[in-house]
Order: sequence, then structure tokens, then C-alpha cells
Amino acid sequence: MRRSPRSPRLPAAALLAFGLAGCTWLHPTEPHLEAPSGVAEPRFEEVPVGFAHRWDRSRAHHLTGASVLDLDGDGRSEIFVGGGEGQPDALLALEDGRLVDRVAGTGLSSTTATYGSTAIDLDADGDVDLLVCRNDGVSLYLNDGTGRFRGEKLPLELPPSSVPLAVAVSDIEHDGDADLYVSVFVDFPHFVPATFNVPEHAKTNRLLRNDGGLRFTDVTTQATGSKQNTFTSVFVDLDGDRLQDLVVAQNTGQVELLRNAGAGRFEAVPLASGYGFWMGIAVGDPDGDGDQDLFFPNVGDSFPEPLARGDLRDDQPYAGGWLLLRNDGGFRFSDVTREAGLGGLGFAWGAVFEDVNLDGSLDLLVSQNYVKWPVHRLFKFPGKVLLGAPGGPPHLYDSGAAPNPAFSNSPVVADLDGDGRLDLFWLNNDGPSRAYLNRSAGNAVVVAMPDDVRALGARVHVEGAGARYTREVSSSVGMGTDQSPTLVFGLGDTARADRLVVSWADGTRTVVDSPPVNRAIRVR
Repeated sequence: MRRSPRSPRLPAAALLAFGLAGCTWLHPTEPHLEAPSGVAEPRFEEVPVGFAHRWDRSRAHHLTGASVLDLDGDGRSEIFVGGGEGQPDALLALEDGRLVDRVAGTGLSSTTATYGSTAIDLDADGDVDLLVCRNDGVSLYLNDGTGRFRGEKLPLELPPSSVPLAVAVSDIEHDGDADLYVSVFVDFPHFVPATFNVPEHAKTNRLLRNDGGLRFTDVTTQATGSKQNTFTSVFVDLDGDRLQDLVVAQNTGQVELLRNAGAGRFEAVPLASGYGFWMGIAVGDPDGDGDQDLFFPNVGDSFPEPLARGDLRDDQPYAGGWLLLRNDGGFRFSDVTREAGLGGLGFAWGAVFEDVNLDGSLDLLVSQNYVKWPVHRLFKFPGKVLLGAPGGPPHLYDSGAAPNPAFSNSPVVADLDGDGRLDLFWLNNDGPSRAYLNRSAGNAVVVAMPDDVRALGARVHVEGAGARYTREVSSSVGMGTDQSPTLVFGLGDTARADRLVVSWADGTRTVVDSPPVNRAIRVR
């Protein structure tokens, strides 16, 4: 007999097992591996944040979203941050050593709960626009060029009892228009945790083709519709054919990989990730081989499995730990989670790869803690700034830097003070967010990519000493977040690079010999 979505998820035996599971869930701990000598410690300076998210426990999910945008083109980023139900959104900018709210007069704010946002120039007029997912649908805000926005709802038909959580943007057909993939989730009144096998509880994502002039057609297929509730999705070229593929993080399901076959068609690629709570997506090249690897946070190894298994069948393998997939080319992936030092870690949400200490290797930033889990009310994980070691095999070490013992959705990286280093903003829910200015001492090549559709899918790398990774321009990395379009390539103590190479998705290249160091290069 099929269970209704509101059936109890745990039988008595599972509850007993949960009660005897040991002390790890009562006082969560994680392995702590110190970085070896030679790994530069990042330096951060905390600044006050004039915004605290308020979660209305009776009407909306606890989630929130954020986007990075530079409204006045001064090289200093602002961050759009979503409010809870009944709370206005905010637009945070650094003034006099603190982040203050500048949303008044922009036309951006709403008091409907915001779950995710993406910033990009959608109408090709040179100004950054905004897509915002809220409890009442997806809104498109067009920038009039003066920092004021005109908002309108997208004509998007969502499944019954569902809400949008995130929007990923790509030009899937290379026709010059921004296409949209909307991650859809069951709405708050109908949400039941740990529900893997109730079809009516799962909601179908939406793929919207841009037919020009921001007129969208729903072209969702069986492949792109997903099979479960989705926290976030990312477009990224996984096989080097200059077409961005699609990665989907399901809440209660398996990670989905969809290959872009051209002409707007996507094909599912099998991936046995196990059934877990895949909440965010980080995209990067920590092994320096030029292609993009994938990282997925999860509830973590310290979360009690009897509670998390819910209604999983015996033939559905449970996966609670984090997952790092090394891209071996040709849509072949290897699970390198343990060898990268990411085993045994706790509950996590969004994540971002970034070289925060500017030593030429990618680091990993991860948000943690669950507002509905009583243990985290007493004992919170501090969030993670995990450092990569230059020149060696990809392995990540806990720095303990920029702590964030809070209920956090995702890290956000943005140059808040215009010094060429990407600062760290912890997007938190049910409490204040936190911000850290990056004061790391290393040198860097700083590339200000255009925040528009033409840049999506571009791959950028630096030749010579320093950074050994390749970055790809993607939207919606993290969870409900859109990161800075500025790409930073750490050089460590080295004060020069041989050349900067930008390989655009249309097959053309831009090469800058002897690129300047520690100041932004704008490429078009």
C-alpha cells in the first residue's frame, strides 16, 4: 500500500536504533586535519552585517538566496539577499567598514519569502538584471541602467503544491539568448522530510527556452524534468564540447547528470551516487587537469542514518556523506571524497570552490547546520574553509578560518571592497549573516568577466607560475546563490604570469600576454 505524504517516516525499530546510535548526534564532532607546512593560511577580517534573516515557521521554508552584482561598475560588489516571509529583501554594500542595506529605491524588495536568486544581464543592454525565486513564483527584474529595477512575474506553470528554489542560466542552443532551468521543490505546507518514494511529494523542474526578447517557452522533457525535489542545479560543460551540461542536486534522490546533446536536447547519464540529501553544488578544477569536477554537500556522516533513511527500500542504497566527483573525461567520474579528506564530516548545505589564500590551489567553502535539527541548536558546526595544497594531489585541510557557527545556506564570494581579493559572505537563515574581508597576502591575476550570457561556459586559465586550475563561468553555484563573475587566479609569492587565456563557448579565444597582477583585467 502506498503511503500518503503525511505518513510517519520512522517505525518503532528505527526510532530505537536512532536512540541507540551513540553520542555523535548528541554532540557532533568532525575529523580535523591540520594543513601541512607550506600551505598558506588565509587572512580574514570580519565586518558587521546589517541584515538578519527571519524565518516564519508557519508559512515558508527556512531557505534564503543571494546574488552578487556590481550596480555602479566601481569594482565593489553588492549582494542581494533574500528575506523571510513578511520580511523585505536587502541589497548589502560595504560602507564605513560595515555592510549596510541599500535596497530602498531599487524596486527589488518584496515581503514574500525569497529562496534563491541569479544575477546576469538578460536583455544584453550592459546592465545586470536579476532573477528571484520566491514563495509565489519567479520574478524577473530588469535594470534600467540607473540601478532601479522593474519587476514582473515569469509566466511559469509550476506543479501543484510547489515553489521554485533556484534558477540556473545558460545558452543551451548557442543562439545568443539566456535559457533558464528552474529547480522546483514541494511547498512548505506539504513538505515531509526523508520522503524518497511518494510520487506526489516529488516536484518536476522546468526548462524554459528563450525565444528572443525574453519570451520563454516551457520545453521540459522527461530527461530535464528531474525525478525528485531539487535544491539547486548548475549548467557546466563536463565533456569539453563547449555546450554546458546540466547537474541537478536532488533533495531525496540521486545526483542527476544530463548531457547537452545540442539543439536544446539533454540526455541522462547514469550516475550511482546513492540516495541522499544532495543540497548544493560546487564546480571547480581542484586537480588542475583542466576539466570541471563536482562537489555535493549532504547531511553528513555525523547525522543518524535511521532517521535519514525515511522510506528508502532495501534496494535503494543510502548515501549520507559528502561527495567529490573527479571528472575523468567522457562523462566518466570517480568518487575521490575520502582521499580528498572529506569523509566523516557533518551536515552541510551550499559549497563553493575558491582560492581564498591566493596560493594557486582551489580551496572549498562549505555552509553547515540545520535549523530544524535540535542538536544544532546546542552544538553548531563552524562552517568550513578547507584549504588545498599547491602542487600535490587534491587534498583539503581544515583551516578554521572565518568561522560561522550559524544556520547557513551557502557561502558567497564577492569583492566587497574592490581590492581584487574575493571576500567571504556567509548567507545564513534564521539569524544574522556574517562577512569576512579577505586580507590574504598572496598575489593574483584578477579577471573581471562580463556578467552576461556570452560569457557563460567560457573557460579561463593562467599560464606560467601560480594557479594550476581552470575556471568555467557558470551561474547558480552554491545553493540558491549566484557568485561573483570575477575570477581570481592565485600566484602565491610570484609577482608575474606568462599569459591569460580565455576560451569562449563560441570557440574563439582571448589571450593576454604578461597580464597585470593584483588589479582587475576586464575582458570582452
